Amino acid sequence: MLPELGSVTAPTLALVGGTILAGGVGGYAVNSVVRRRRAEASDEDFDQLRDTIAGLEAVALVVPENPSVDALAASIGLRELAKEWGVSARVFAEGTVTSDDAKAFCNLFNLTLDVVDDSNLTDFDGALAVGGGGTVPSFAKQPPVVAVIRHRPAAVDHSLVVAGNEAGATSTIVARFIQRTDRKPEQDDATALLYGIRAGTREFRRVRSREDFQAASFLQEFADQGTIDALRAPGMSGETFDVIGEAIGNRERRASFAVTNVGTVPAVSALEEAADTLLRLDGVSSAAAFGVHEDTVVTACRADDVRTSAMDVLSTAFDTTEGLGGDADAATARVPLGLFSRVSADHQQTLDELIDASTRKALFASFEQA
Repeated sequence: MLPELGSVTAPTLALVGGTILAGGVGGYAVNSVVRRRRAEASDEDFDQLRDTIAGLEAVALVVPENPSVDALAASIGLRELAKEWGVSARVFAEGTVTSDDAKAFCNLFNLTLDVVDDSNLTDFDGALAVGGGGTVPSFAKQPPVVAVIRHRPAAVDHSLVVAGNEAGATSTIVARFIQRTDRKPEQDDATALLYGIRAGTREFRRVRSREDFQAASFLQEFADQGTIDALRAPGMSGETFDVIGEAIGNRERRASFAVTNVGTVPAVSALEEAADTLLRLDGVSSAAAFGVHEDTVVTACRADDVRTSAMDVLSTAFDTTEGLGGDADAATARVPLGLFSRVSADHQQTLDELIDASTRKALFASFEQA
């Protein structure tokens, strides 16, 4: 079945179809028009972002709680762009970083992330929300969020949303902007962005267009491959290794969806590693791992299918957007146990069984609707 074509008229379709069939100069002309329109949209985003940031003295670049490597890399590139435009910039996070990959990335690039609180953003004129999905943080408008930069289109109420409709990673958008400045990126910035693209597209398995390859090709010349190799093997703690073993043993699969319960976990990052591991199993396109951490049921979801959004899966499964963060590829949900956290040891097994049954049921139902 053909997709809906909106207001495109039949004569217009006939003209375009005839041109494509004619090939040669006609086909080239159509492709040139498409490329030019995409370039014009890109230039408009770049100009708007530059004009917005250049009017400030200091800007805060805010990534989500437990940010993805892609969001961290994009923030490093944006920090360099702000410097190019004469603006001081600093990277913050909405919450702590627990992922082993993100920690390794921060260590290698000497990136210090302060967690946002009620006072540490007051010295900044504006904030940029970098990466993530869902709602845009407000910080009580101290400072105001002047732009939102993420690679997935999002229905957010903001005057400047840079969402590369054809980009598979937020780092792709930022790399495109750096290329637009006609300057050579610093080696660390190029390396960070190149790895951000690889991480955001899952080693180019989730590429949405040639834009990701073009951005990676531009950065390749300036990047340090040795650092990228080090990032691809950050190591794993013994606790995380044990959680992954538990996840594999308790996994349940229906069609291309996999769900597992890992019980009580020492850190949320272990859950995320478990979800990533399930996603690597043959035939699995979406996966979720859940467990209990600090009196909260935490679920990490991963989606390797462009038709499935990890954010939507968790939002539907738990019927809430509170305690939910991430984007279409990777998301995390937190559901407090509330009064159930006070149960006695005699009833703990019953509570564990209830959590297991209800969470599995909710996740599989949500996956099937996705």
